[in-house]
Amino acid sequence: MPRSIRILMVILAFVATPTSARADDYLAFVTALWPRAQAAGVTRDTFDAAFAGLSADPKVIALAGTQPEFSQTIHAYLDARLVQSRINQGKAMAERYKPWLDKIEAQFGVDRYVVLAIWSLESNCGASPGKFDIVRSLATLACCTQKRPDLFRDELIAALKILQEHDITPRGMTGSWAGALGQVQFMPSSFLQFAVDMDGDGKRNIWNQEPDVLGSIANYLKQHDWDAAKRWGYEVRLPADFDFTAINNHDGGPASGWAKLGVVRVDGQELPSNSKAWLFLPAGAKGPAFLIFQNYWAIKTYNISDSYTLSVGLLADRLRGGGPLKGAWPAQEATLNRAQITAMQKRLKALGYPIDPVDGKIGPAVRTALRGWQASVGLVADGYPTPAVLQRLGAM
Repeated sequence: MPRSIRILMVILAFVATPTSARADDYLAFVTALWPRAQAAGVTRDTFDAAFAGLSADPKVIALAGTQPEFSQTIHAYLDARLVQSRINQGKAMAERYKPWLDKIEAQFGVDRYVVLAIWSLESNCGASPGKFDIVRSLATLACCTQKRPDLFRDELIAALKILQEHDITPRGMTGSWAGALGQVQFMPSSFLQFAVDMDGDGKRNIWNQEPDVLGSIANYLKQHDWDAAKRWGYEVRLPADFDFTAINNHDGGPASGWAKLGVVRVDGQELPSNSKAWLFLPAGAKGPAFLIFQNYWAIKTYNISDSYTLSVGLLADRLRGGGPLKGAWPAQEATLNRAQITAMQKRLKALGYPIDPVDGKIGPAVRTALRGWQASVGLVADGYPTPAVLQRLGAM
């Protein structure tokens, strides 16, 4: 039976036959939540309006119970997002909202094309913001699943505070099944910190008001250390004799250090010499290369995936008028699942490399450790894990 059909059957089963135990759990949770909401400044009227007519959402329970295994290569991820229709749409939005984008760039110092790229990837420029009732989704996640109930309870309190401040009506507060809000997909706690009333109507409306949407994305990036004077990164070319063992010593150093190692921009322009820079090889030594700067990390706080972050940067460049990548992707790319990455982390840690935590995710520390091990056994020290590397490492 196809996996999609199994999930649908689970959803339909919950819709058709909700259990009394789950209904009791939901009612008990909402009843117990009131004192906490009251302490956060939520009135009884707001609280009652938020939960009026709601019950646990069986679709959310079913979705929370799935454990998808993502094995898409970064190349495939990019290809699915850097499509011409998305680029055309983004350019049209740049023209449509130019007066607002002018104001947003002046106020926040954030690149308009990065703002547009995030808007595009998060909600298809508002066409796909999600239709789940956020109060219902968060309450269901907090009371009826085992996925971090305390986190979702706290996000629910934040959602109630948004309602208390009258930014949106209870049933107008829609978004993803996991609680992300509107066209920008902020969690409620992020909304309270970063959403802005760009159009001055007294509401931070990231559901229906595009100036607020765009301004909120820009404010988020500004508050996450966006450098107004820099770009997110550049595609670069490495010399044929590039010393990959030098990466660990140079990552986070000035771009001028990379230039001395023979790293050059593919467009022939100069690198910003006084900026801290990191070399990113998303497909290892045989794929495209990028020199990334602080703004890459600012974008990455929006979504910790390198695939997502690189997509934002490259889509922004295309909206700005840039062309496709110059570097070619390997003919045969490999990607590891979470179990394989975890096994690799455990093996590297056993060999004395500082891996903490062992979480099945590949971040800068894991790439640094892997490069160190690769160099120690005479492999190309590009920090790119493949099944062959895992086999040599003894992690599979």
